[in-house]
Amino acid sequence: MPRYDITRLRKENGMSQNELANHLQITQSFLSAIENGKSPLPIEKEEKLCEVFGLPNLTEYTLDRKPEAEDKKLTDMTDSDLFNQLLSRFHKQAHSEESEHHHHDHHEKIEELQSKLEMMFNRNDSLMVRNDNLAAENDSLRKEIDKYRQEIESLRKEIYELKMQVFKGN
Repeated sequence: MPRYDITRLRKENGMSQNELANHLQITQSFLSAIENGKSPLPIEKEEKLCEVFGLPNLTEYTLDRKPEAEDKKLTDMTDSDLFNQLLSRFHKQAHSEESEHHHHDHHEKIEELQSKLEMMFNRNDSLMVRNDNLAAENDSLRKEIDKYRQEIESLRKEIYELKMQVFKGN
């Protein structure tokens, strides 16, 4: 989804965030998040934005795409990537807080989350190894069961043939 330099567009037209938010029928905080790249501009608001400023499209205000590393889809990210990204955002938020005490609390919380995260990944790794071992054991047991089934079938045939010989012999 393309991003637009709405701040430049708004300022070129001498409009405040509150005014533009009112025109777009969104909150000022949501507009701020859109301008800062934290939220995407909903497609229906793109049309409204063009209408408000009398533009045929927003091509002139399209921002360059993010570097590929930042443009990674959620589905392509590992759990570790997602948790690290979450912790990074949490940490950035902590640094933006004014209170030093509050900031210290965030660092403690981040350390606690990182510790829990490491324990979860270690537990996940051990469960995956255990799962792989159980799957291998399961395959081995299935092969053994198949072997016994073949032997049983062979013995049934042998018993049948012996019964037929006995029956024909009488």
